[in-house]
Amino acid sequence: MAIPFFSIDIRRQEILKLLKNIFFPINKALEEKELKFKLKEKFPNKKIVLLPSARIGFYLTLKKYFKENDEIIFSAMSFPLYIKIANQLNLKVRLVDVNPNNLNIDVDKIEKNINKNTKGILATHLFGYPCEIERIKKIARDNNILLIEDCAQSFNSEYKGIKTGYFGDVGLFSFSLVKVPTTLGGGMLITEDANLIEFIESWKKNNLPKSLKKHLTFLTKNILSIFNSIPFFYTLLSSKIFFFLNKFNPRVYRKIIYSGMGIKKETFNPKERNDLSKYQINFGLTQLEKYEFMRSQCKKNLLYLKENLKNVSNISFLNYDNDINWNYQYFVIKIEKNYKVFNKRLFNKGIHAMEENVWNCLEYDFMIENIQDNFTITSENNSKILRIQNSSYLNKDHLDKIIDAIKLSANN
Repeated sequence: MAIPFFSIDIRRQEILKLLKNIFFPINKALEEKELKFKLKEKFPNKKIVLLPSARIGFYLTLKKYFKENDEIIFSAMSFPLYIKIANQLNLKVRLVDVNPNNLNIDVDKIEKNINKNTKGILATHLFGYPCEIERIKKIARDNNILLIEDCAQSFNSEYKGIKTGYFGDVGLFSFSLVKVPTTLGGGMLITEDANLIEFIESWKKNNLPKSLKKHLTFLTKNILSIFNSIPFFYTLLSSKIFFFLNKFNPRVYRKIIYSGMGIKKETFNPKERNDLSKYQINFGLTQLEKYEFMRSQCKKNLLYLKENLKNVSNISFLNYDNDINWNYQYFVIKIEKNYKVFNKRLFNKGIHAMEENVWNCLEYDFMIENIQDNFTITSENNSKILRIQNSSYLNKDHLDKIIDAIKLSANN
C-alpha cells in the first residue's frame, strides 16, 4: 500500500455530512458566523475575517498599509508567492538568512537590514514551529515597523505560552488542503485593526467572483483530494499515475504536487477564487470540533517517528526546543547526502513524501534588494529537506511502513 504525501482526517459520517452541505447549501451565513465564533474562542481580543486563501489576505494587507517602493523584510526561506506579490505591488524586498537549528529567520541579522525605507517585517513560522517572534516584535516596535506573522503552518502553535498570530499587527493563517484544520482551501486573517477588517470585507463583497465554473472546478479538486488522501483509494489509482509521472516526467509530477503554491503563474490574481462555500465552512467546523484530537495524534506520530528513526544514518532532524508548545503538523527531516537517490528509493517503496526544497526565495526570478548578500544557511539546507507524512488519519501500520521504508532507503 502506498502512503500519500498528505491525508485529510475525514471519517465516513463526515463524508455524508460533506455531501449534504454540497447539495443543500442553505444557512451558509449562520454557519459562517458559528465558524468565526469558534475561531474567536481561540483568538480572543482579535478581529477575524475568513478568506478564500491566506494569500488574498496578504495581498490586501500590503494594499492597505504600504505604498510603492516601501521595503519589507522576509526570511530567505519563506513562501515564495508572498515575495512575488510584494514585487507585483512595486514594493522592495530584502531577505534575511535563517538560523541552522529550525530554519526560521535569524533574528540577529534583522536589524542590520533595516533602513529608512523599511516599513514591514514578515515573520514566517516555518513548518509550524514558532520563530523568535517576541524578539522580532520588539525590533518592529523599536523601529516603528509593521509586523505581519505568516502563520500558514502554525495554527495553535505557541511561543512562551502565547499563540502565533498574537504578536503581529496582522496574523495570516491557511486552511488549505494540507493544513490542520482545513476548510478544503481557505484562510483567515486576524488583527486588532477594525479598518483593515472593513477594508477586506468591502473588497470581498465587491471583487470576489461568483463563478459556477470556478466553484465546480474547485469542488472537483477537493473531492479528488479527499479520496487521494486515504491510503486505500490513493493506492488504487493515483499512486500508479504519480509513479509513472515521477519516473518518466518528474517535472509534470512536481508541477502537480506544488500546483497550490501559485508561483509559476505570471502574476498573482486576487480574484482567483470564489468566497468560501457552505461545505467548506461546515467542514472547517467539523475540523475544529476534533482539532485537539488531531493535534494530539500528530504529536504522538511525530514522536514515534523520531524515536524509531533517531539512529538512522544519513538523516537528521530540525533542532526544536522541547519547551515550545507547537502543533507538530509537519515532520521534516534533512537528507545529508544523495537527496535525490534517497527520495527516489523512498518513492519506489510507496512513501510519497514532499520535497520541501521550494522555500529558498533566492532561487526564483524575484527582485531582491540585497541579492548579493551571503545566505549560507539557506543555501546549505534548502536542498536537503524532506517532509514525511504526518496526519491523525495515519495508524501505526502506516507509520511502521514509513519507518521501514526510510531505513531501507538510507541503508541501500
